[in-house]
Amino acid sequence: MSAELDEQYRTRPGTPMIGPYSTNQMDDFYAALALGEAKPSGLMNLMQHLLVTERCAPGANVLDVCCGRGLALPLLHRYAPNIARYVGLDISPDNLSEARRRLTGLCKEYGSLFPVDFVECDVAAPWPQLPPFDVAIYTSALEHLPYDLGVMSLHATAAALAPGGALYLSTPQAFGPPPRPLQYRVHVYEWSREEVTKTVEAAGLVVEDVMGLLPPGPEQVAAELTQRYGPGAVDWYRDLAARVPKALLDTVSAVAVPDQATELLFVCRRPS
Repeated sequence: MSAELDEQYRTRPGTPMIGPYSTNQMDDFYAALALGEAKPSGLMNLMQHLLVTERCAPGANVLDVCCGRGLALPLLHRYAPNIARYVGLDISPDNLSEARRRLTGLCKEYGSLFPVDFVECDVAAPWPQLPPFDVAIYTSALEHLPYDLGVMSLHATAAALAPGGALYLSTPQAFGPPPRPLQYRVHVYEWSREEVTKTVEAAGLVVEDVMGLLPPGPEQVAAELTQRYGPGAVDWYRDLAARVPKALLDTVSAVAVPDQATELLFVCRRPS
């Protein structure tokens, strides 16, 4: 695990809970950047949301599983303004209230957005009747559920996708067999790459790509770059390390080292 991971996030006391779930939220990277704070975890969350929103085609129905405070909405408005609909699911009424306030602020600033609905929902229980979705966003939330409930939530998400629909799922990468110590104390269960792949495939999805979101230590990054791309890639990485701020370099370099990355983004698809 990278020593640069946000210590405050890892050790924050008093994790809010609803039943067996942790409802601790990812950093509000908008607020942090406005204060001049560029944490690796915040830049990671910005990058993964950017990556997803740039892949939302016009006319897409977008589902945000465990939408929290609605952090995806400003980027969807900016980079995917022509989606057909956004639906956010969350178990926490407090999270949804904050998401609605964010939506109200966006509407005051920019006028009307695409249709938006927020639904208070336990994503591991039966879902309300919803239309099929072209894109499902499930970022930095799976680890806040116990394993069995996480499995149920992934099956429900897969079932909500239209044929050809894509799921973007991010979660920390755990190593070794369970039981495993948590990298982050605010989490409930952290998944291995193999556990995620097995579960989403059992739910009827195909894993198309796996990207790193947070890197391991620099020497591990260099070793994996050498293995994947040859020694020239390490020279490039070390040259960038001398010129690029570390928080930015970590965000970019992690994409290329999924085998050792401490956080992963899975791109999954329901077959047509």
